[in-house]
Amino acid sequence: MTTPTPSPNPPAPPARRSVLPAAGAAAGASMIVLLVELGRSGVLAQSKELLAPMLGWGPGLFILAGFLWLAHSYAPPLIESQRSTALALQKLADTVEHNQTSQHDLVLAMQVNSDKLEQVRAIVAELQEEIRPLSRTT
Repeated sequence: MTTPTPSPNPPAPPARRSVLPAAGAAAGASMIVLLVELGRSGVLAQSKELLAPMLGWGPGLFILAGFLWLAHSYAPPLIESQRSTALALQKLADTVEHNQTSQHDLVLAMQVNSDKLEQVRAIVAELQEEIRPLSRTT
């Protein structure tokens, strides 16, 4: 009889359900019931001056409230990701600057070595000129 091997990946946790849609639906339904009851009682007909601005500004205020809720929900993670991106870019810039300084030092060292090699070549050329007449006589 074989024993089952455990899976390397743990089982996924059950999906969380958000309470917000249910609460929003309940609030919306209760508002509709309230408006229907106010309409039946005749209160809405008496306060047309009060109701007209609410109907005019209501959707705009609802959209504004939704936008503010989205900003409140998503702005902190967005700001944190932008902050971490800025820190990573700063580290990258510091690394590039350090590498550029190191590369500049290497270029200077190569120029010094090139100058020294040029001097050695000139000395070797002079020595060859001096040795040629000596090698012909021998």
